[in-house]
Amino acid sequence: MSTMISHLGDEYPVAVTLNGVRMPLISESRWLRNYTNTDAKTGYQISRFMDGSAALTFPEFAREWPTWSTREQQDFCNACSWLGEQDDFAVMLRHLMRHGDPQHWYAIACTVGSRLPQDEAFELLTHALQFAPLEEACNISQGLSITRHPEAERVLRAHFATLWSHPSLWDDDSFLNRIAYGATCCLKHLLDLGVAPEVFTDQVQAFAQHPCTGNRDSCHRSLAKHFPWLNESATCQLAV
Repeated sequence: MSTMISHLGDEYPVAVTLNGVRMPLISESRWLRNYTNTDAKTGYQISRFMDGSAALTFPEFAREWPTWSTREQQDFCNACSWLGEQDDFAVMLRHLMRHGDPQHWYAIACTVGSRLPQDEAFELLTHALQFAPLEEACNISQGLSITRHPEAERVLRAHFATLWSHPSLWDDDSFLNRIAYGATCCLKHLLDLGVAPEVFTDQVQAFAQHPCTGNRDSCHRSLAKHFPWLNESATCQLAV
């Protein structure tokens, strides 16, 4: 708890303070605490496994999981990465990947990619990518890139091709075109695997001019590291 207080402020768990912004506790569940500062339009979510105020073993998890509400199941998936040091955590992840649904897979994909053996993680996440809605596959494609599996690039290239050819890819949106966002994320994950940036120059130039402002912004945030000219184009747009 002393470590939590030093990181989150001496009001924890009633409130947290990060980067000078105080966020009071607005809701608490069995697995999560949620903090929000509406004036600053910012929020923070903390797993109760992090500070030890929640605990769970695999036998308890397997017995209780079917009885939990949809909200409880999702909260657990969002919080469970902090159980990573438990000997039975890998068994929990396997259970979730085999008995959960795409929303659960999305929440734990990166943890699966980093915590399970490479071949097993690749197989589970490749299966998940086939059945998850395209709009909700970003974390799954990221999990695949985290595995560093020799076949991950092939799978992600095929996924990107599916997104790139989607009829809604270039639709405008008041917030974010989820298909285009997924394609941008998948492209980033391919770059993380070592694919040369110049392979995707044409696609990135197109994303940088996407009709949706949110997608143009996400393209810049995600890809400027690999395409420095995105910073130059953003500066030119501001000047205009």
